[in-house]
Amino acid sequence: MNRYCKYHPGTEALWYCSHDGLHLCQQCVEGREGSLTDARCLLCNQEVESSEQGPAGPLWRQLDRYFRYPFTPVLLPVLLLWAVLAALVPPLPVMVPVALLGGLPAWGFARAIMTLRSHPAKARKISVPGWDCLSDMAGWKAALLQAVPPLLVMVPAGFVLVMVSVPAGLLTGALGLLLVPAFWLAIQVQGAEPGSYAAALAYVFSAPRDYAVAALLASLGWLLGVGLVAVAVDVMPLPLAQGVAGALAALWWLALACLCGDILARHGRLWGLDQGAKKVTVPLEERRQWLQLCAGRFDKVLLSTAKSLKNKKATVTDWQRYDRLLAMTDKDDERRAVAPAYLERLVVSGAWSEALALLARQREAEPAWLPASPSLRLALARGIHEREPKVAVALLKDLHDRHPDFSELGDAYLLLAKILAEQFGLAGKAEQYLRFVESQCRDAKLRKQVVDYREAWG
Repeated sequence: MNRYCKYHPGTEALWYCSHDGLHLCQQCVEGREGSLTDARCLLCNQEVESSEQGPAGPLWRQLDRYFRYPFTPVLLPVLLLWAVLAALVPPLPVMVPVALLGGLPAWGFARAIMTLRSHPAKARKISVPGWDCLSDMAGWKAALLQAVPPLLVMVPAGFVLVMVSVPAGLLTGALGLLLVPAFWLAIQVQGAEPGSYAAALAYVFSAPRDYAVAALLASLGWLLGVGLVAVAVDVMPLPLAQGVAGALAALWWLALACLCGDILARHGRLWGLDQGAKKVTVPLEERRQWLQLCAGRFDKVLLSTAKSLKNKKATVTDWQRYDRLLAMTDKDDERRAVAPAYLERLVVSGAWSEALALLARQREAEPAWLPASPSLRLALARGIHEREPKVAVALLKDLHDRHPDFSELGDAYLLLAKILAEQFGLAGKAEQYLRFVESQCRDAKLRKQVVDYREAWG
């Protein structure tokens, strides 16, 4: 049954958080692409697992499904082909390479199966790759590189088993095959290059529980296959026993590929494997806040947002989000307390409409409220005087009483005089402020502006 993310409706859940019992999409999970560190839930910071792993349980409980997988109608001819060719080849050591030719389709399908199952969405739509996968020449390079490690183990182990000692051959094969899944995973993740083998051990230790299942299937599959072939040699003609050996080899190969594909589906995203999912472009902090908001954890969001506002890179959007959160949580006192800093950010950003709305909201609660900073008053007045001249006058008047040492007092009063004369037609009132500037300010530029204004209004 398909599961969807609780906090992003309609988005498929790729992860499962057992701590909160939540199915989450990629946007709700913190994970660095290409890293071997476990992904974590943005809500509780606990480790998460693939959504396929949560409901389905551990891999060892699905071994029956892996052994049934090669008997699907598409893959059954692969088993029969290797069995028939192995049965027709004379039982001579020099004919081993010929017998291995029957395994070529199994190798190609194994690579295609792992590629398919490493993309969970595709694997649900197409459970088995088609025969056209064998026409992929680029895929054959990966298939042959994946075939090399098990062949380098099984062929010498078979020779030791027949020519030297049965226990020694069985032990050699069992130990050597423990690392085969790691080489298969390395080729799939790192690419079809011999140098990819060097990364094999990383996949052993980064997913130890799941890898242990694959390693045991590889090793015990060898032991069980040799045992069955030994019984078949005693009870049936040799060509038929060879055919059984070929069929068992194909069955083991494809079942192990299916299991490795599921391991890639669970852990591939953290190993940097491109699984076809859309990459998350929303910043981590924004995703975390969204998740916490959806879960109703407003206090945490307020705390993290307030912390981010201390950063010099905080934007108007950050302040607007914080203001809305305070309003949602009925923190009116705190909302009024941060209003001056919020207003300053709006003025610096030139968001005049928002600044006027904030000023009106503050004056509605406190009719006499005005920003305490004279420089903020002047900057705000410069930005709004054309659309709200009355507010600009309220911001600038009486500045010499409140802030007599303000360095830009002359500029403020020149602006105030201009507003009074040009927008209200109060030239006489404006003249009072021009005289103040003329008498109190020694700046030649300000005096020149006084003269220019008088000429323009005279």
